[in-house]
Amino acid sequence: KQWYQRRVRGVVVRTRPTNNFASENIDILEDGKKVIIHSNRHDFGHINNQVSDWSFPMDRVLHNSSQETVYNECVGDIVDKAIEGFNGTVMAYGQTGAGKTFTITGSTENFQERGMIPRALSHLYQTVNAMLEHSVVIRVSYMETYNEIISDLLASDDDSHQPLIIQRITA
Repeated sequence: KQWYQRRVRGVVVRTRPTNNFASENIDILEDGKKVIIHSNRHDFGHINNQVSDWSFPMDRVLHNSSQETVYNECVGDIVDKAIEGFNGTVMAYGQTGAGKTFTITGSTENFQERGMIPRALSHLYQTVNAMLEHSVVIRVSYMETYNEIISDLLASDDDSHQPLIIQRITA
């Protein structure tokens, strides 16, 4: 239970790997747990109380990290706990072009750049194949929320245009 309570609150920020990182506007503190954003003040010749710095604490910042590092730091433990019977969720959130799809699905052209889903499935099936004395049922969901519409990305083409309806069930 202690592992679950600790991990359920985990927020990890992955900065998109780039050669042109905005280091003059973004500081990642050495402890890897805080990002500070700096905005240039505009000097209009009068008192300017404009906010120029914002600080965002989190559990971990992965800056220019490989897909393998992201998997080992964020996803591997969740897969291990799912095999033990816990529910696990990995969520990528960010603006368009931030690298969510690359992180989750990866590149099909380079095996080292495969994403979290292929790595998690490989990890899952390798572990389950070694569990000869157990019968295991695996259920996987791959959901996308876009413009407040939830889609099941594993649905067949016939089902993919149907919105997912979430109903509140009360006892």
